Amino acid sequence: MGKEVKFYAHTAVDDSGKALPEGSGRWQPLAEHLRNVADLAADLAKPLGLCVEAELAGLLHDLGKYAARFQARLRNPAIHGINHWAAGASHAAALKAWAVAFSSDGHHTGLPALNDNASGPPLRQTVNAFAEGRLRSELTGQCPESTDELLDRFNQDGLALPVFSPKAISDKFAEALRARMIFSCLVDADFLDTEAHFDPRRARSRSVPELHPEQAYDLLDKALSLKPAIGQVNALRRQLLADCLRAADRQPGLFTLTAPTGSGKTLSSLAFALKHISKHNAQLPAGHPDRLRRVIVVIPYTSIIEQTARVFRELFEGTLGSDYILEHHSAVAPREHRGNRAVDAEEEPLRRARLAAENWASPLVVTTNVQFFESLFSNRPSDCRKLHNIGRSVVLFDEVQTLPPRLMPSLLSAVRLLTRDYGVTAVFMTATQPAFASVSAALPYDWNPVAISTNETGLADALRRTRIELPSADSTTAWPELARRIVAGPQSLCVVNTTKDARELFRLVRDLKPDAAFHLSARMCPVHRQEKLAEIRRRLDPEANEPCRLISTQLIEAGVDVDFPTAFRALGPLDSIIQTAGRCNREGRDPEPCPVIVFRPMEVRLPPGAYALATAKTAEFLSRHPDAALHHPGTYREYFAELYKLIGPEKAEADAVFKLSTDFNFPAAADACRLVGSETRAVLVKGWRNREGRDRGAEIAEKLHRERHLTADECREAQRYSVNLYQGEFLGAQASGYIYQPADGWNFWVWNSDYDDNLGLGHLDARSFVQ
Repeated sequence: MGKEVKFYAHTAVDDSGKALPEGSGRWQPLAEHLRNVADLAADLAKPLGLCVEAELAGLLHDLGKYAARFQARLRNPAIHGINHWAAGASHAAALKAWAVAFSSDGHHTGLPALNDNASGPPLRQTVNAFAEGRLRSELTGQCPESTDELLDRFNQDGLALPVFSPKAISDKFAEALRARMIFSCLVDADFLDTEAHFDPRRARSRSVPELHPEQAYDLLDKALSLKPAIGQVNALRRQLLADCLRAADRQPGLFTLTAPTGSGKTLSSLAFALKHISKHNAQLPAGHPDRLRRVIVVIPYTSIIEQTARVFRELFEGTLGSDYILEHHSAVAPREHRGNRAVDAEEEPLRRARLAAENWASPLVVTTNVQFFESLFSNRPSDCRKLHNIGRSVVLFDEVQTLPPRLMPSLLSAVRLLTRDYGVTAVFMTATQPAFASVSAALPYDWNPVAISTNETGLADALRRTRIELPSADSTTAWPELARRIVAGPQSLCVVNTTKDARELFRLVRDLKPDAAFHLSARMCPVHRQEKLAEIRRRLDPEANEPCRLISTQLIEAGVDVDFPTAFRALGPLDSIIQTAGRCNREGRDPEPCPVIVFRPMEVRLPPGAYALATAKTAEFLSRHPDAALHHPGTYREYFAELYKLIGPEKAEADAVFKLSTDFNFPAAADACRLVGSETRAVLVKGWRNREGRDRGAEIAEKLHRERHLTADECREAQRYSVNLYQGEFLGAQASGYIYQPADGWNFWVWNSDYDDNLGLGHLDARSFVQ
């Protein structure tokens, strides 16, 4: 290839999407793309202290595009594409920049394994094959040029690599997280520069709003000042707020916030975050990479995300803008074909899909445990894109008792590294604080959080508003009998262990009192649940005080703001029983403790695995401690210590995610990190109309079918009209024709069967699932 040949990274299209010729002057020079990505990746990596490696990754990731075959393909799409990422990976490996090698090799198809080949060619094999010429010629005929030849063209194009000094790897788990962070900087920079080239108007309109912590705190403080001040409950909420503001003066690090339900944790913890950021940043000049940048609120269920995001929008959007808050549930967008090295990542559908992936650049992000932790251990570009924006953030983990014990070593170790190495302040919040210290022997890192609340036990005593009534050892309750007890009073909540139980009991209650029966489960899309909750809250309001009987799965327990005078709870894990109690007499309207009645269903159905084991442990624990103060934090700690000893890993290596990460087997670690125990798939609901009478699910599905594309905003909206199915349910629905794909190449499915206004999705056998 002669010097007169111009090297390009991308072709170009006009406003209508029609391809433009090389002579249009709109094709992107390769040197420009590499320099842009390197500069942006290094800038994104500044808060992480990873600038040199991020810049190196940006310069090397598309080194293979200097190959004659790649340049020929840009000019003639009929020519088969080449693997253009192996060259940069090979040179990075030669420099012993292994995190850069992983990032370069995986920037289109996902981080590979170092040695295992179950999910595609491992990095070591790719590097060796390229260096030996086998990948370049004998096996595929791809990229006949050597790395030296490609680097010559790279240098002649006016580029140079930064000086890199390799360091010995002493902590493989920390190194794996470091590789994911560098990968995140690379893929986000690559996505953004690609967007700037193909869609410059959209890129120019993409602004990243500032956090403005002082202004946000003033808005929050004004809202808090309008809260009622009279009564013991409100006095204790003010005490918790004062504790949070005092703790905000501390240095960034690891904290716990233990407080009963109804104590105002959501807004008090946000006050801590904003004041903590203001105090910390006041000591640093503008633009300093150590400044804290955003607040991330991590919540177990979408039911709480909707509630929390709504509260935050009411506080901030009117003043700070609609882009201030990002609500991120599930990934409703195309996925990369992980492990498939034949995928052509330059094709427009995949390129457009990547630009719809979230990167968490908003000042206030509200997301789920699944999104946060599964992304943290993912190997996919669209999932990992956001990770660098976790650095220098305050992360508020709500209802942490829901984290799975089998993954404690990997999840807690990752959080500890975020606080130690990436400037994160993490707060673990709940009414039932788990005994994480009891699993510290299984952690390779210290775990010594600072307690924010100054009087956990006193707060629990003062906010005790219920009495928990436990069943006798041999008693059981049939559903018809329970339904009669539920309708005996005008307002009551009943929480059961499975969706099947909730549906069966709801039908019995509705038959007895049809005008005041409600059902909530994850078989209903988020917007549907919110409409039901709005009506439930209206009925429970003292001014209305109308009959309301709610049958729910456990999704009601984690932070959903409802207040019933009576509650029933099927025997389950102790923390779930306590959380149900938090939905009873929440505001302390009744001066006497209200009843929370625990019962044993005659027909026992439990989700398998940890939930069933925790239920058995609860029964055994309560039999030994029949008079235990169930509202005391010390009781929870004792229970969780026994539970983790029963079902938690004894050492970090027993956690598959931890072990696979230390093996640098990124695809397998991603597959093993399933917080709900089984992979779920989002399905867009079609056939349900919202309050405005619109079937938004159908409208979104039809738009995708028609245009083969959704914008990032449309993907976000689709989250709110989607239901997650477990893999077995998904495959069953697929086989039965209940779901369909509106567009090829999109991992996007639409529910096309019965959807009930009370129960949500029909046809599914949900006997095993909690939500």
